Amino acid sequence: MLNKPVIVLVLALSFLLGSVSVAAQAEVAPTLPDNVPGLLIKANEAYAAQDYLGYSKVLERLREMRPNNSEYMYQLVIAYALTNNKPKAYELMLSMQQQGLAYDFSLADTTRNIRGTEVFDYVNDLMKMAGSPIGESELVFTLPESLKAPEAIAWDASRGVYLVGTSIDGSIVSVTPEGETKKLLEANSENGMWAVFDLLVDQPRNRLWVSSASIPGFSGFDPIDTGRSGLFEFNLETLELIHHYPVPVDGRPHILGKMVINKEGDIFIADRLYPFLFKKPANEQKIKAVMVLRNMISMRGIAMQPDGRIMYLADREMGIMVVDIEAGRTGALQLPANFNPGGIDGLYLWENRLVIIQNGIKPQRVMRLQLDASGTRVESVRPLAVAQPGFDHPSFGTIKGEDLIYFANSQVVNGIVNSQPVSVFSTPLDSSADLAVPDLEKYFMKRGEKQEAERAKKDKN
Repeated sequence: MLNKPVIVLVLALSFLLGSVSVAAQAEVAPTLPDNVPGLLIKANEAYAAQDYLGYSKVLERLREMRPNNSEYMYQLVIAYALTNNKPKAYELMLSMQQQGLAYDFSLADTTRNIRGTEVFDYVNDLMKMAGSPIGESELVFTLPESLKAPEAIAWDASRGVYLVGTSIDGSIVSVTPEGETKKLLEANSENGMWAVFDLLVDQPRNRLWVSSASIPGFSGFDPIDTGRSGLFEFNLETLELIHHYPVPVDGRPHILGKMVINKEGDIFIADRLYPFLFKKPANEQKIKAVMVLRNMISMRGIAMQPDGRIMYLADREMGIMVVDIEAGRTGALQLPANFNPGGIDGLYLWENRLVIIQNGIKPQRVMRLQLDASGTRVESVRPLAVAQPGFDHPSFGTIKGEDLIYFANSQVVNGIVNSQPVSVFSTPLDSSADLAVPDLEKYFMKRGEKQEAERAKKDKN
């Protein structure tokens, strides 16, 4: 189970460092942009000018706007080190350590001012340990190198194979559990598909649903189709195209991404570019936007409770949102204070547990979140696979029985294409132990008692 938060840092530092002072500096409240791109420009300008106090102020604002972004946290520790602000640097390092993040600040030349203390060494060592492999993963098969940019995977029980969709050539292939591949569909002028972003096997209705979008990286990209996206309905057995449901034209580009279906056959789709939730009602021949989630930035994963009442949407920057479909209400999933939900791609539901794939933090990991009865709060966190050999931006997967089957590495990272073959891993969903953090309070108290005893002995002599 999750341990209680550590004691206030000031008490810990009083044991380890004594009185720490930071030179008083006259501060003028800077005028900062109210958007992330503008703040990043300001941060680069301040760093280049060696205005490290200004650099720290910009990064503090970035952290306020993107609290789950671990890279901003890392840079903020650097900024505090450059301004010789040990208390704030150690406080943030402790927070990062409690979230299970793995960084080694001793490798950065810019941290000289905060190194050489017991608190730095202890917390930094714990953060290095967080990068050690934890949990279980097993190679299922490796996809051929010719399969470019796999983006979606689904289990097709009717064929006894996995279906894999790609974004570069818009193809859909079947893959046996032994790794034998066969092309089933490919984007062309007849079906009108583009890059494939998700596959949904609806076996009870004999349907294969494909979300697709026209993007510059798609091999058949035509500038005239820029920003177009749609949902494609195929007969699961014959793979005959039944219908194409385009996103309504609204003057914005769209990329229909991950999908989920309820028991009535309604399909919900997350937009990767704008915070729109689209719906294709089972009894209608069109898709429509049904909700705008204004706090979301980059939606990826989507999951739904079996009764269809509650949906979960994962955003790489903002974490996980809970959507009450019936009431039309949204709210952030309530998480333990020491869990960081940043950098999520895949999101799945298994027996009232959310399973997430995080590749936007260090270490990259697969985690299981136990939900309460309401489905709106996480009671405990369990690491399933952390920092596994072969992890290189694990992304999306599918649940087959009691296992998560997922891409362990990616061919496209930050827009850069790497032709390395993609490995598909399996991780048991019912494994490992709940996440627990080292009891730093006991460490600090024990160290304080030792120092007090040493002082008393010195005074006596």
